[in-house]
Amino acid sequence: MSVLLFGFGKFSDYEENPSEIVVSRLNNSVIRGHKIIGKILPVEFERVEKIIVDNISNVKPRLVLGIGLAPGRTKITPEKIAINYKYSREPDNSGVRYMGERIDPSQPDGVFSDLPVEGLVNYLNEEGIPAELSLSAGGYLCNMAMFIILRECKKVNSRGGFIHIPCHERCAILSKKDLPSMSMETIVRGITLSIEYYLKSPSLSFIQETPNSPPMNIK
Repeated sequence: MSVLLFGFGKFSDYEENPSEIVVSRLNNSVIRGHKIIGKILPVEFERVEKIIVDNISNVKPRLVLGIGLAPGRTKITPEKIAINYKYSREPDNSGVRYMGERIDPSQPDGVFSDLPVEGLVNYLNEEGIPAELSLSAGGYLCNMAMFIILRECKKVNSRGGFIHIPCHERCAILSKKDLPSMSMETIVRGITLSIEYYLKSPSLSFIQETPNSPPMNIK
């Protein structure tokens, strides 16, 4: 049993991306009996889809979470909705920009995460981690990653979602912008607690380890 985590590398003014750090730190750890497999995505529209599709298809994880940086946010924000839309004010790391194209013309305009994001927000706040529900993952790479994660998870009987995190201190300093930040320790703890919460959620209790195995019970 495994959990697949996706983070992003540096982009624009953000030379140190906290999503890359948190995914790298949790890679190969074990949470509630599930091995964490961390993968770092390039900030490039043309490469992200294949990497996500291949990893979900090969690993067939029980849970897939994308982690992304949301500069300016002050809290950990689980995302509820991914939209079938690509838009970028600035080009990605390869110089590509999109101005409103669909991610997948065969899919609906948007898709809701079927993870209990509302409950997660309450849980994180109870644990002392500032958290808030987000209804917009934007139109850049994070939204695209979330949309593809949700689409691909349905194919392998898994669950998927996306969580945005604030800058950590060094990220905010290197950006040379007056941005709020959260300590890296708090961010890592918040994502760890998020994985634990989702894994013990009844919404994952029906997911089978293999096509012929009985449903797993969450304890």
